[in-house]
Amino acid sequence: MNDSETGLGHASAMRQFTRFAEMAGLDLRNMCPPELFEYVEQARDAEWLPASAHVDVLQVASIASGRPDLGVAFAMWCNVRGFGPVSLLWDHCSTLDEATRLTRRYMHLESAAMRSSIDVTGHEAAIRHVLMIPARHGGSQFLQATLTLQLRIARMMLGEEWMPIRLELDHPAPPIYRYHQAVFRCPIEFESDRCALVFRKSDLHRPSARGNPNMRQFLERQLAQADSQWPGDLVQQVRYFVASNLAERRANLPHVATLAGLSTQSLQRRLAERDTTFATILEDVRKQTADEYFRTARRPNLTELSHRLGYTDASAASRFLRQHMSTGARALMAQTRTARGPARGNLNV
Repeated sequence: MNDSETGLGHASAMRQFTRFAEMAGLDLRNMCPPELFEYVEQARDAEWLPASAHVDVLQVASIASGRPDLGVAFAMWCNVRGFGPVSLLWDHCSTLDEATRLTRRYMHLESAAMRSSIDVTGHEAAIRHVLMIPARHGGSQFLQATLTLQLRIARMMLGEEWMPIRLELDHPAPPIYRYHQAVFRCPIEFESDRCALVFRKSDLHRPSARGNPNMRQFLERQLAQADSQWPGDLVQQVRYFVASNLAERRANLPHVATLAGLSTQSLQRRLAERDTTFATILEDVRKQTADEYFRTARRPNLTELSHRLGYTDASAASRFLRQHMSTGARALMAQTRTARGPARGNLNV
């Protein structure tokens, strides 16, 4: 698996996890396969690693140590401001909505492993995290860690007493999850259709006492500069912007071109120089999203898939499957069940 397949991740996350592992008495050298431990060693000096590296190391360490709460424990221990450049923004945003919006805009400067979106239903809002890369050992620990980090950001902005309505996780419950409950202080729904932190919609726009618009604007300018020097390939960057805006139905050429700092004509020309088009990338991302959905969803349904693909109704998702994946939803569900086969050990701890 190479960088072009997994995207890039800032090495700061791996460096923090390595220090946490030492403190927790985890021997990563013995826990990780040699080719995976190489990334742990590279993180000492490198700025970037494959985005899959942190996902895989975290999951392997959880399995080897028998700790289903490892991702949560790491995210509670880590320095919130000690990741990539995006982490400096969170202190200065005026609302949770602003913080999540800017995080989505610049997350590729931190890691291409994940994208987030906000789902609003009635009086509830949910910050949903979705794994964007293949995970050889499972990605549950990484997603638990990122949702815990999201919890800490919300409490940093709205007060330590802040509590979500519930935590939703798309994998089975571990035998014991008391630590999860102590950290989140809310009901936890396992085997959900998504990994999300659900809270009151009104909390999205509650003003933060820490908000500093001048500092936030300064940091945004710094991020825009870092974005212009980002080492990722343009096609990879466009794929990320498409994926991160798909569920909000903003994965269109003008919006993605704006995010990439280009005119629509310039983006189309540069993609053509790389033997691809925006429409091809959009179709590929939708295929990957559909494949990942049927591979991981416990109770797949077309309405949910339609939302993830950026459509307004289930019939559009059904047409996409038949036109671009040469099959229907039922056949895909049957194929995925067969492919899953028997459980491969305790990979979803």
